Order: sequence, then structure tokens, then C-alpha cells
Amino acid sequence: MKKSRIIIAAILIVCCLLSATQITYAASTYRFESEAWQLYQLGLFAGASTDRFNPDLGAKLNRQIGITLLLNFFGKSPEVKQLSSQEINVILSPYSDKSLILPWARPYLAYAVKNGMVVGTSPTTLGPLNQLDGVSFAAMILRSLGYSVERKDFINSIKTLCDKGGLNASDINYFNKHELIKDDAFGMVYGSLFAICQNGESLIDNLINAGAVPVETAVSLNFLQYNSSANTGTLPQNPTKRPAGYQQVYDLISDALLSAKTSIVLPKNEYTENFSDIVDIIEVSLRENPEILYYSGITYNTNGVLTFRYSKDRETIISHREKLESKVKSILSQIIKPNMTDYQKELAVHDYLVENCEYDIEAVNSSKFKAESFTAYGALCLGLAVCEGYAEAASILLNRAGVETKIITGTSKGVGHAWNLVKVGGEFYHLDITWDDPYLAGKKNGIMYHYFNLTDSDISRDHQWDKSKYEACTATEYNYFIYNNLVVKNQTDYIDRVIEEVQRGNKKIALKILEPDPGRFNMYSAVNTIVNKLLLRCEYSYNEDVRVAVITFY
Repeated sequence: MKKSRIIIAAILIVCCLLSATQITYAASTYRFESEAWQLYQLGLFAGASTDRFNPDLGAKLNRQIGITLLLNFFGKSPEVKQLSSQEINVILSPYSDKSLILPWARPYLAYAVKNGMVVGTSPTTLGPLNQLDGVSFAAMILRSLGYSVERKDFINSIKTLCDKGGLNASDINYFNKHELIKDDAFGMVYGSLFAICQNGESLIDNLINAGAVPVETAVSLNFLQYNSSANTGTLPQNPTKRPAGYQQVYDLISDALLSAKTSIVLPKNEYTENFSDIVDIIEVSLRENPEILYYSGITYNTNGVLTFRYSKDRETIISHREKLESKVKSILSQIIKPNMTDYQKELAVHDYLVENCEYDIEAVNSSKFKAESFTAYGALCLGLAVCEGYAEAASILLNRAGVETKIITGTSKGVGHAWNLVKVGGEFYHLDITWDDPYLAGKKNGIMYHYFNLTDSDISRDHQWDKSKYEACTATEYNYFIYNNLVVKNQTDYIDRVIEEVQRGNKKIALKILEPDPGRFNMYSAVNTIVNKLLLRCEYSYNEDVRVAVITFY
């Protein structure tokens, strides 16, 4: 069951209608505004203003701006600040155009000269106001990554940066410009986060190891995934690309909900103009951040103040967040082993939840819902949850294990429901751990895999959702029964396979029936035939929706 989120809007009209001004917001005309915002969030870019995000993307990129941008990006600002005024003056003294260097850029250019990042445009000039072209900027990036760029190779710097993983091949021509603007620079430096440095590590890993980027920040922004141990090490992952204005609002809301803040002030942009847009962003944040606990609604006023409501006090929320985080790390250290495939990780998480969590049937039957049961905290720390808790727990565990997983919401048999989409082998599949928990059927006797990696077609027989909001699931390779060769074509094959399995010593047999016409498979008839041949007692079940037949002999 999916708990409905109660969202109440209190729109406070604080200005006279006669004096009200209609404000419209234009979408960004720059290609890499979203990347600039991500770098700003990582702490690798300060912006043109000290009190707000202002990337000044249309500004021309001259040498002093480009060098300053790069040194901030590569986390060198602390080293730059260690240069004394005297040392800066000595380094810049040979250059006759040093007076053209703006005060804020002097230490950065001095550092770049000292460390061989740049050379003069001549023996006596630095050219601080010279416009940077794509080749020169790519060469600066390569040197910052630890590579030497010889004069004969200089012209190929953009392609070399691409070869190192810093750019897409399709972007080579785009960045090969005679004059760059800051928007271009952000596109190039952002791509370089995933480039391999001279030491064999990606730049994002080096920045984290050097302390320039906190690992928690990188993970929260989806630049990284936890590795299989979920404790140390990371795997690079390109974050979802969204407009910078949207991402800014999303980050503010997500950060507030994760830390249980009571209110924030939203920036004025095209994504906060309409209340419905704010509600949509909150819903996306809740789906993508299952660590958020006990959110129950909002109040929003025309001053831009967004007030959050929770079903528990902040002290309890923070305590439960800490316990959840500790439990997640403990579980993953137990069930996720080195060199596991994504399928094996998914199986391990599925089995753990089925074995260690019970469906909160009492709450459903009595309609006295516990807030914990709708959370990953309930599923993992208390061992009691409804479908939303199962789905959120699976999402946290699998994403931390490096398997891309989403929460999907819809209905099942007329009741609100939540389950997961899991990406295995490059394809998405449906995973409903709630419906694979035998406890839901009043039993706790083993593990079922009826809803393990289904296609849209398979699961749509008893699940409904808005297909336009989620990836299509059409692959069958990693369906549990197909992957493990537990399938039969028809009733005759089923009878033969069950008898064969019993003769091998198996007492419980679960098989998927591939016969497309459900009317051509009769479980009762098949069981009678099997029992008459084997002369054994049994119990059986057949899920007509997913075509899985289970028979157990005694």
C-alpha cells in the first residue's frame, strides 16, 4: 500500500492586486548551465556573486578568467592562497603586461606559472586579457590532469582530452572554437570530472581523496555510487541532467527534507512560479531520496517561504536517519560480496528483505498505520513495513550497492502500491519484493520470486502505473525463472518437469508457464496427473497473473 502524501497549500496574498506585477521567467539560453550548478554544489565553482548562484555564462573566457576557473575546479584554491604577496610579485615580475591582471586573478596566474600550468604568450608577456580558444583550454585541463602537452601535440588537445574520458567524441567539434565563453568552459571542466588522470584515477576520485569534494556531497548529487562494500570507494556515474533552475530548487528541497528542516526560502525562477511545479519537485525528491523520513506536507506563501510538516519531531527524525544509515552499511557489508554481478546483488537484497521484514498486516487490517511502516527505517530497523517501506529499503540498498534502482508508484488490484524498477544488464525490470514476501499471504515458509524482474506486459496483469513517467521494461533475460531455466512451455512439459525434479530429490518446485493462453493450463488437472504418477502428498498454488506454479511434496 502506498501512503498518500498530504500536501496542503496556504497561499498567502500579501500584495494588493492593483499593484501586483506579473513576472515571467525565461529558460536558460546556455547549454551548460546545469553543469555549472552541479560544480557550484560540489564547491568547485564560486560564481560571480558571493550571495547567490551567478555563473555569468555569457562572459568571454580570457586567460585570467580561465586559469582562475580551472584552479578552483581542480581544488587548488587552498594552495593558491598560501602564496605570499612577495612571492606573487616575484613570479609575475618578468611579464610586462602584469598590470593588466586583475587583483583577484594575480595569485591564480602566479600559481599557474609557478607550477607549469601555463606559459607566457611570449618571454615577457602573459596575455591575461587574451581570449582562450578550445585547444588552449583543453591543453590547460590536460596539464592539470597530470599530462604533459608537447608543442607538436598541442593542436590535438581537445581530442586527447576526449581520449582520456573528459569529453564525448560528439563534442570535439563543438569545443574547437577560436573564442570560448564561460558556458563552454563549464562544459569542458564538467566533463573532465570523469577523465582519467595521469595517476590512473578519475578526477572526481582524486578530488574526493584530496578532500576538495566531500564524498557525501558527491553521492548526494549522484556523481558517485557506493561500491559493493558500501563503505569505501566509489563508482563514477553521470548525474541526471536537469535545467540549473530546476536542479537548484530540487537540491534546496532535498537538503531540507533530508535534514528535517522546518522551512526554506525558494529562489524566484520559472520552477517556483507555479505551486504545482513545486509540488512536482517535492514528489520527485521523495522518490529519489528514500532516506527522507516522515514528511507529511507543506505550506507555501507568496514570499517564497516553503514550510515543511513531519509526522514526528526533528530529534526523532535525525535519530532514525542515523540508525537507518548505520543499518544500511551493516546489511550491505554482510550480503554484498566483491565481484558480484548486478543480478546477484539484486537477488541478495531481495532475499534479505523477504527474510528479515514482515508486511504490516495488522496496521492495514486495523487502519491504524504506523508512520515507520511507510519508510526504509521500518523495513530495515524494525523489520516491519508496508509496500512503500519495502520499495524504499530496496532502493537504498541496491543503489548503494551500485545497481540503479527507482521507486515506482501506482496501484495493484485497486489499492495504492509501490515497487521498484531495477536496471540489470542495461535494461530495466520490475521488482516487487512486497508481493514476493510469503508473509503477505499469511505464511513465512521460504522465498518467492514471482515478481522478480518482470516486463511491463507481465506485471501489468495486476499492477497499474503511469507508463509515461517510467522507463519501458521489455527485456526478459534476467527474469528469475528465465535466467535460472525454470520455465516450461505448456501443461505437458510442466508435468514432465515436475516429475523429473522430484526424481532428482527436489521437494519444492516453482516453474513459470510460457503458454500464452491461460485457458490451456489447468493446475488442478496437472497436479492430479502428477500425484497419480508419484503417489505423493502435496500442496500447490498457481499465480495466474504471472503464470508461476508452485508445488511442494511431503
